[in-house]
Amino acid sequence: MSKETVSYTENNFDPLNKAIDESIREQKARIMWQNAKTISLILLSIGLLIVLLAFAYNIFKKPNPELVQKINEVDKKLEQSKNIDKQEEKIIDGEIIKYNSETLRFLNTSVDEFSVMTRLTYATTKDLLEGNNPKKITCYISKGGITFEYEQPENKQLNELKNLNLSYAQAKNYQKYCKYSAR
Repeated sequence: MSKETVSYTENNFDPLNKAIDESIREQKARIMWQNAKTISLILLSIGLLIVLLAFAYNIFKKPNPELVQKINEVDKKLEQSKNIDKQEEKIIDGEIIKYNSETLRFLNTSVDEFSVMTRLTYATTKDLLEGNNPKKITCYISKGGITFEYEQPENKQLNELKNLNLSYAQAKNYQKYCKYSAR
């Protein structure tokens, strides 16, 4: 048998292993910094979003002065409309007296030296405000405190016609200036 000698060489890879380890460590550090930057940007974005949402919420919750003023006006009108037609009453000598709350609207025109007045009578002020038809429409002419009512009988108003220096036919001629339609 022959004796063979085996020879081998031993290589030292420690510097190479060290360089590889160093490269891996640098790569891990670079990845950590990238992750840190990404996380910090995400946190910064979330913080900015929260600030903007808080600002928007503040604007949303802040009362608009114009809107508040309009709401107050509507509330006043509603309160007035509730109170406008309340029946007034008063106690006189132990008896409760209730007052009527009729509302009158006058339409006036001057013809010659006379004033021709149309009187629209509404049951309540609310009817006038809502544009409902009047309960009654009457007309009269006047001059210097003397009035002649067209809806009254002629024989009851002869003195008024005499004081106005008009005949019944002349007075009726002025009736065309009355406005008997409410609209």
